[in-house]
Amino acid sequence: MGAWGYSPLECDEGQDIKERWDDWVNGYNSVGYDEAIKRFFLHWGDAVRYGDTITNNEIIALTFIHINNDIGLPKRLEKAAEDAINRELEDGELERWKDSAERSDFLTKILQKIGGIRKQPKSPNIFLDKALHYRSLTEAEKKLSKSFCKLKRSKYPIGLSGAGFPEFIVTLERFMNHRVWEEDSKIFMQARAERSMMLATYLAVQLNYSQEQLEVFLREIHQKMKTS
Repeated sequence: MGAWGYSPLECDEGQDIKERWDDWVNGYNSVGYDEAIKRFFLHWGDAVRYGDTITNNEIIALTFIHINNDIGLPKRLEKAAEDAINRELEDGELERWKDSAERSDFLTKILQKIGGIRKQPKSPNIFLDKALHYRSLTEAEKKLSKSFCKLKRSKYPIGLSGAGFPEFIVTLERFMNHRVWEEDSKIFMQARAERSMMLATYLAVQLNYSQEQLEVFLREIHQKMKTS
């Protein structure tokens, strides 16, 4: 993810959304406004509710485009924008921006323009440090295994969120697909394979794997992606 200013369009996510908007609403591949909005929300999926940085910035960028073009916001985009802006106004998120004060003022003004209210997102673990998702590592093992089993056994596509995986994993999935969600299938598959290999290498470092163990891990990913 790259950002070079505090405006919603001054980051990779914002530019992606602008390109999709120009293509779907005004361009050669125009599908009409209503269908374009539908496609944006289908792309975001459940991330609209829990929000990750990529999704938040994309929602805010689409809202900014509406404001700049004097287009009224659909109710669901208005709600999504209010939630996304509130999440991005958290101290931990603002600190990620070089011009954090300007970023805060800018987002606050957008929130006011859409009639949104400044509020604190609810924490799913009010009795835990915000960095923790589970109450213990034993609980983490059990719940992650349960979600994995549910995903594997489902007869229908339910997605990571539907299987009950935590926001961290669902957000990770968003990063895995970032900037390749509408690319050529071969590019998409290679990007997925490369990113899976990067994750495997990171885990190998954390688990102190030997080079031989890592190479087996990487070859397995390579072969799996080739046959997918």
